Amino acid sequence: MGKKKIFIYGDSNTHGADEEHAGRFDENTRWTGVCQNLLGDEYEIIAEGLSGRTTCHDDDGTLPLPEAPYINGLTHIGPIVCSHLPLDMIVVKLGANDVGLPGETPESIAENAARVLRRARDLMEAKYPGRPFKCALFAPLEITEDAMTGAFSFVFGDPALVEQSKQLPAAYEKKAAEEG
Repeated sequence: MGKKKIFIYGDSNTHGADEEHAGRFDENTRWTGVCQNLLGDEYEIIAEGLSGRTTCHDDDGTLPLPEAPYINGLTHIGPIVCSHLPLDMIVVKLGANDVGLPGETPESIAENAARVLRRARDLMEAKYPGRPFKCALFAPLEITEDAMTGAFSFVFGDPALVEQSKQLPAAYEKKAAEEG
């Protein structure tokens, strides 16, 4: 039997964005690389992170990122997850870039992240019916006061975002329990 494949779909944190050096952390420093090293050779971490990725929102034309047209996590999960099937675990770690978007609440952000996870799960089940696998919904990291002045201040400059992000773990925990 081959390695157990863990697919992680996320944003700049999963990508390993290093804002201090305007680059990317090396694979052993990224949280996904740390997980890979802890789990060992029996596992393969497939890190699919993209800076600016949202749960289900398109760029409104204001993001100064070349990847802006591809940030909608729900739109792009299909071909990405299909290129890695079969999987033993699917992890969705999105939502930080949804904080502060008009009309979004911690509960709606958690629901949108669950929609992304459901789409990935449904693809796995359709392609490999009856094959066991696990799913996980990870809340994004808390937006800190440092983010308001750092390299991503153009996205996280509003102090209200710090408070909204603190509410995400509870909303994600509730949604994950509902999703099983």
